Amino acid sequence: MGYAIFTARKLMLTQRINQINFRIMQLSQQQQTLADNAARMERSMASMKNMFSNIGNIFQMGMTMQYNMQLAAANQAVQNANGDFTNANVETSIKGLLGTYLNGGNNFLSTPLGLSLMATNQAMETVNESKLQQIKDMETQIELQRKSLETQLAAAQKELESVEKAEEKQIENSAPKFA
Repeated sequence: MGYAIFTARKLMLTQRINQINFRIMQLSQQQQTLADNAARMERSMASMKNMFSNIGNIFQMGMTMQYNMQLAAANQAVQNANGDFTNANVETSIKGLLGTYLNGGNNFLSTPLGLSLMATNQAMETVNESKLQQIKDMETQIELQRKSLETQLAAAQKELESVEKAEEKQIENSAPKFA
């Protein structure tokens, strides 16, 4: 082969190697961006879960306090009734206590609002888990592309080395030999 052919082939391989390296760099940047997005989403999910937990705890404390106050009022009404359970205060206190018990007692999560809060939390977690899975799938695809490109890069570099060796042999063979 002539020197021009070796030079042209080396230039083509060098260009190909540079293109592959550039594409690998782009894929690495995309992978980093996806990892940042996944981390941000996980922090958001933890924050939201904490928020729902705090809301539940606040309502739970309020309901516990309300239940305890109604229980104390019912006890007080029973003590004041002196055995007369037809007393209006006793009836009202017991009905209030019974209503609280039927609405979940002092357990907020048993109430319709608590169940709604739990359902909303679970729905949001499901959506966020789905988004995280999509991000992980995209990261996997990028990793596969990057590995494929690295294989192509290794092949192109080996070919460039073989062309350079062939060029060196051509130079040695074509050099004049003086005896």
